[in-house]
Amino acid sequence: MTPALGRILVADDEESIRVYLRDLLRDEGYAVLTAAGGHEAVEIAEREQVHLALVDLVMKDLSGLEVLKRLLEKSAGTRVMIMTAHASVETAVEAMKAGALDYLIKPFTMDEVRLRVRRAMGEVALTHENLVLRQEAARQSRAGDLVGRSPAFLAAVAVADKVAEGRTTVLVLGETGTGKELIARRLHRKSLRRSGPFLAINCAAVPENLLESELFGHERGAFTGAGEARPGLLEAAADGTLLLDEISDMPHALQAKLLRVLEGHEYLRVGGTRPRTSHVRFLASTNRDPAVAVAEKRFREDLYFRLNVVSVNLPPLRERGDDVVLLAEHFARGFTAERGKRIDGYSPQALGRLREYAWPGNVRELRNVVERAVILGEGTRLEVSDLRLDSGPMGGGDAASFMSLPYRDAKDAFEKTYLERALKESGGNVSRAAARIKLFRQNLQVKLRKHGLGGKG
Repeated sequence: MTPALGRILVADDEESIRVYLRDLLRDEGYAVLTAAGGHEAVEIAEREQVHLALVDLVMKDLSGLEVLKRLLEKSAGTRVMIMTAHASVETAVEAMKAGALDYLIKPFTMDEVRLRVRRAMGEVALTHENLVLRQEAARQSRAGDLVGRSPAFLAAVAVADKVAEGRTTVLVLGETGTGKELIARRLHRKSLRRSGPFLAINCAAVPENLLESELFGHERGAFTGAGEARPGLLEAAADGTLLLDEISDMPHALQAKLLRVLEGHEYLRVGGTRPRTSHVRFLASTNRDPAVAVAEKRFREDLYFRLNVVSVNLPPLRERGDDVVLLAEHFARGFTAERGKRIDGYSPQALGRLREYAWPGNVRELRNVVERAVILGEGTRLEVSDLRLDSGPMGGGDAASFMSLPYRDAKDAFEKTYLERALKESGGNVSRAAARIKLFRQNLQVKLRKHGLGGKG
């Protein structure tokens, strides 16, 4: 416990109790202030930052409940624990209803005090950390920026910012739901082309026979149903930015045509004979390792090198530490404002659950979870039960988490989680893992490379 989060006020009109608790808590490493009565306790709290106050219920000048009320009015960051020798269910209920964090019944043991205070200060620390993270998220939200402060995430953003102004082709890598399109939009917003359009196409979502027309456009009569000429995205995004999402799934026949555009800036509409010039800046993204696709001859090596002038690697949410809390607070504020609800953040238990969850669908899944929690939550803060993140048999998310993803992404997320678990339970040995899950070793190696997983043997 750091000193900044360890200042405790002990208020009791019995000197022996004050001295006993002061010495005990100082030995535990806390900074301790003492007050001989209720009025003195309130005065101390007005001039000193107090994280936790241990307040006797019955004092001669001011009752513990009145002190509790005044302390909570003066500082939302102060938590109060009531001490009483007049133990009863009614007393405890009254104190907790008034806002007390906990209560201690006299006479108490040293171990009991240590346990209760550690638990209380743990919640104080989480509340304080939550406030800091919320303020950071609010600052970034006001700036209209991506939310995050983990080193890996900031490094990715820094690379994007360095190359934003030029025409350089950028390849954005990351698992599904990590924010690849947000990075692409940031690249466009910070570029000299910001006044031009930003357009995106998912190469895996458009049928092969339509993708060429979507990109290059077509002339009248080029194919059945082409009743009139139509420009493609290369023309629509002129003087702007075009994002080719899931580029590693682009049909092989189209890859050669795209390479020609990248190298010579010229292309033909489908059914056309007049060369057209491309003025667009290309960005590409994929949730798969393009080097694996190249090795498997599914992706042209020359196109890969041409696209991969600069790469931006977005880390998965599970590797971003407290960014999950920053993002959760960011999404909660947006959804509560949108729904007109009054929700004041998350309980400490909910924050703990957010931190420990694996997030197979990354930021996209988190956003969906928070939206659902805000819609269905009935309290003034979001609890663990509102998040509905019960772990499945592999600890990587339940069916509900996978249902928040498109089929293809959910399939990939499940496969990766499944293979990670199989590899872990086989001590990292590929041969044993293959035998365990009844898959040919060569096939397993291909899948491991696809998901960026290592193994031996």
